[in-house]
Amino acid sequence: MKSALSILLVLAFAFTAPAQNQDWQSFMNQSAYQRFAVMQDQEQPEPDSAVVTVTAAEIKSPGKAALFSALLPGAGQFYNESYWQAGICLAIEALSWTAWAMYDKKGDDIKAEFRQFADTHWIEADYWTWISDRSGLTYDPDSTAAMNALRAWEQKNYSHGLHKQKDQQYYEMIGKYDQFNYGWDDSDIGLNEPGWSKSLRSTRRLHYEDRRYDSNRAYKNANWGITLVLLNHILSAAQAAFVSKRHNDRLAVNLNVEPRLIDNRLYSCLKLRLAW
Repeated sequence: MKSALSILLVLAFAFTAPAQNQDWQSFMNQSAYQRFAVMQDQEQPEPDSAVVTVTAAEIKSPGKAALFSALLPGAGQFYNESYWQAGICLAIEALSWTAWAMYDKKGDDIKAEFRQFADTHWIEADYWTWISDRSGLTYDPDSTAAMNALRAWEQKNYSHGLHKQKDQQYYEMIGKYDQFNYGWDDSDIGLNEPGWSKSLRSTRRLHYEDRRYDSNRAYKNANWGITLVLLNHILSAAQAAFVSKRHNDRLAVNLNVEPRLIDNRLYSCLKLRLAW
């Protein structure tokens, strides 16, 4: 029994001894002691090992990426090292703000133009003279009582009353509603004529309404620019967070085979790395 055990030990030594002097690739191909183990990293792998080491610098924070892009679209993409995506987000941001500024200024310029046009060609005295003629009341711009009486009659008989201040509603109403047509200095309706249908609107009133429409359209385009800015911030943040998470998911599990010395023997070890 002892002699048999001695023979087995000699044979075992004969098989294992060559592996101590060979490189690990040859050992895995030739040794009868190929094994697999899951173990902690105890030493640096060989230079030609297939192990991929995940460092803290490689892990991306989805929260940081989203915050960076929410503040400045493209910043989160730059953090993720997606440089062409960062460039696209920054370009959209710049174009959106440029469009907003351009159309907002255009709206302001047209608004200043049509208000000056109204101040020149819409005569408030002519309008109150027409109201006075229809109501039978006296028009006296210097009399508070006379003007209050005209305004009361106006409110009773028409859907809108002329504002005392030249505010936004003032400039809207004088072009929008037919009752104010008589204030335009090219009105072709006589003061005593009862008819004032839309077909009798003055040419200057029509031009005025066209310019108001152009101004409002420019402001709407400016609003689209702001909407695009907000969408760019939201979508850029979401995309940056998604890319960060996908990047981390790819690094989360790494399964590799590498050589390890265990009890002075070279083994093929199955190495599992889990990162979170």
